[in-house]
Amino acid sequence: MRLVAMDLDGTLLRSDKSISDAAIEVIREAHSRGVAFAVATGRMFQTSQPVVDGLLDELPIIAYNGALIKYSNCGLTLLRLPIAARGGERVVRFMWEWGMVFQAYIDDQLWVARVAPETVAYSEKYGAPINVMEDIEEFVNREAFKYLVLDDEERIADVRKAIDGVLDPGLRTMLSSPGMIEIVRSDVSKGRALSHLASSMGISMDNVMAIGDSENDIDMLRAAGIGVAMGNAGDDVKAEADYIVASNDDDGVVEALERFAFL
Repeated sequence: MRLVAMDLDGTLLRSDKSISDAAIEVIREAHSRGVAFAVATGRMFQTSQPVVDGLLDELPIIAYNGALIKYSNCGLTLLRLPIAARGGERVVRFMWEWGMVFQAYIDDQLWVARVAPETVAYSEKYGAPINVMEDIEEFVNREAFKYLVLDDEERIADVRKAIDGVLDPGLRTMLSSPGMIEIVRSDVSKGRALSHLASSMGISMDNVMAIGDSENDIDMLRAAGIGVAMGNAGDDVKAEADYIVASNDDDGVVEALERFAFL
């Protein structure tokens, strides 16, 4: 393998949001032998960079499910695909009118129209400061990397169906975690971003391994030469993988790297 892309939450990160010493060691060993690494996450760049700070000298971060590729330290932006101003007007107004808990990611900042308990819990879990924009007209007139809807896991399928019914042209939904609906541009995915990154490095996708656990990882598992699902992944993700490893709490990433990264 010449390039390995790893999801963060549920994959590289354990349940306590830490990276195991074993994972750090094998990543650095593979990197010393010429293997490039990237992280591919639904997170914003702002909350991804601190998590991987110090892991390697430089690391491309595919953020917002592929709407942004930015290098961790030098700050080079390789790809930027936000939803245009007014590009999500219909769905934003729908979510507002129905009182949904939703967030907009504008200029790598988390913005909300209303602060709800779910918003506070999300902010505390991911370390994302909350900014409030009470005027809904401002929301629809600003470009955003994505919108995120938070709801109960039991209701999420019905909420997603309702949102899909009013989506603006050129947008789509995906699940990044139970209870989280991501709204991004139709041409945004981790798989497409990973292909863009590999091309910029002169690496064929046949020589890329992708590791993930959620629905938003499926595109990159399909795109990579080797797609690896974590043991804690859903059945839909495992069905798309070439190989299944242990869970994120049992060093599944280490297992994948030891098996494939040194080939």
